[in-house]
Amino acid sequence: MHPWRERLARWFTPLAKRTPLSPNAITLIALFLNVIGGLCLAFGARRPSLFLVAIAFIAVSGLADAFDGIVARVQDKSSRFGDFLDHCADRAGDSLLAACWLASNGVRVELAMAGIIMTMLNGYIGTQIEATYGVRSYESVGRGEFVLAIIVLPIISYILFTNGWSAMHFGGLTVAEWLAALLLVAAVFGVVQRFRVAARLERS
Repeated sequence: MHPWRERLARWFTPLAKRTPLSPNAITLIALFLNVIGGLCLAFGARRPSLFLVAIAFIAVSGLADAFDGIVARVQDKSSRFGDFLDHCADRAGDSLLAACWLASNGVRVELAMAGIIMTMLNGYIGTQIEATYGVRSYESVGRGEFVLAIIVLPIISYILFTNGWSAMHFGGLTVAEWLAALLLVAAVFGVVQRFRVAARLERS
């Protein structure tokens, strides 16, 4: 997803120069949008159209999350507190979205907990690499991939619930549980990648 970060920076820079909002305000707006998106996901099983509504809020939140950093750079408003707030909002938003999607799709508790924990751990290790080594690494599976997944997954949920397929089992797992397992594997892969990045930075 790193090439898209560079493209978004180019596309949003003209707007970032003119926006009256502070980077921290944009960060909080992005978090608020994720909260609304999470609520939509949580009630999606009752009203499947909410899965599609959630996508709009999550997508706009993802763009806002990229926009706050661009505003901070072009308006020279970067701060340590802003960086801290951004990371906290990211972790809170990611955990909320994952939990709401997993719960609304009836994913068994053990698998849901493992998915949330590993998603959180992956994000934390990325933040800790930056805190320890002073560099941001976009080489591994990270938040950009997570946001993309949490946009695609509600579409699948909408299809499952509107067609009555949400309770179908394959190999002992529902479709949503297979997707949750895939999310878990991706998070574990990201954690391994980030440990390798940290080891490489330590050697250099």
